Amino acid sequence: MKWYWTQCNSFDGYDQLSVTAGGGIRTIPFGRREALGMVSVHYNGTFYEAVPWSGEMEWKAKWGSWELRGNCTDGDRPFEAIVTYHCDAETTPGLVFRAPTPDQGMVYFCRDTFEAQTTLSLWELEWDAQDRAFVLKPGPPLIDNATSSQGGAEIGGGPWWDEWKGRSVVKQPIKSLLQLPSRVQRLRKRSRR
Repeated sequence: MKWYWTQCNSFDGYDQLSVTAGGGIRTIPFGRREALGMVSVHYNGTFYEAVPWSGEMEWKAKWGSWELRGNCTDGDRPFEAIVTYHCDAETTPGLVFRAPTPDQGMVYFCRDTFEAQTTLSLWELEWDAQDRAFVLKPGPPLIDNATSSQGGAEIGGGPWWDEWKGRSVVKQPIKSLLQLPSRVQRLRKRSRR
């Protein structure tokens, strides 16, 4: 059992901007486990969601440093987001608290803070036919290094205090099955126009 979680909804100079990201290890059928992550950004009434069934997610997390990158390449608004949270691990020990576990009940299993220095950038992506890949759209990003000193960040499980690097990508045919509801919804919207 292992996870990270981050959140910030108070960015300098922005009225309508918040970000939430999280990831963890989950059990899937046949006793297997997989690591998943996500980044979601609400910006000026638009929701940007980077999840493994519509793109990719990478993270590097340990107490004091959370570096998260996610993209969405499915849908009408492809994008990439990078969010970082930092706090001095020595001067910001965070709060260690109890969390539920599968076998031991509530034990001291988490550490979190609401004093992380946070930076968020979000770019639009476009398809490059020559490279056959999504690339950053030319011009400035939609969100260019928005900052805050009020980020919430957590690590949990294990307990683990060392660095955890991960990448979550859902492979075919599962990816197509997970994308089916959003594709049907988009087709319905287009047929109503």
